[in-house]
Amino acid sequence: MRSDFINPNSSKFGDGADIIDEAMPLQYKEKISLLVDQAAAGAIRSALTMADSGTHFIVPALTSGTQYITLPAVSSENVGFTCKFTMIDTAAQVFSVDTAASADKIITAEPDGDGTHTLNVSADGFNFTASAVKGASFRITMISATAATAFVVSDIVSGLAAGTGEHVAE
Repeated sequence: MRSDFINPNSSKFGDGADIIDEAMPLQYKEKISLLVDQAAAGAIRSALTMADSGTHFIVPALTSGTQYITLPAVSSENVGFTCKFTMIDTAAQVFSVDTAASADKIITAEPDGDGTHTLNVSADGFNFTASAVKGASFRITMISATAATAFVVSDIVSGLAAGTGEHVAE
C-alpha cells in the first residue's frame, strides 16, 4: 500500500524507499518558484491557488513600485494552504502578500529586534519592506475558514543584524 507519510514504526517511506540508505523520493522535494520582477507596481503574478500550496517562492530585487501576490480565497477547502517567501537580493521596493478579500485577516508577530514581537491580529497583508535583504523570509498558512482568523505568518527570518525592519503587516 502506498502512502505519502512516514510510518513511525518502520524505517521506510510509504513508497518503500529506505529513510536512511536510499535517496529521498521525488515527491518529498519542496516546490521552488522564482518570481520575476515586473518593473512596475502591480501583481507580480496571478493569484495563488491551492495548487501553489507547499511552494517556496523566491523574491528577486524589485526595480519599481510595490509588487504584490494575492493569497487564495478563504474556504474550508483551502484550509492548510501554506507557502514560504524568501528574498534572494535586497528588495529595493515593497513586496506584499495580500488577502483576497478585505474581510480576510492575517495574524502576525513582527520582530521588534530585541527578542520581542508586535502582535497584529487583523492584517490585510504581510510585506517585505524595501530594506529586506537576501535571506529574509516568512511562511504564511491558512489555518481557518473563518475570515477574521484565516491566516497566520510564522517562521520569520531576518537578514538584518538588528532583526527588525524587513517585515511589516499592513
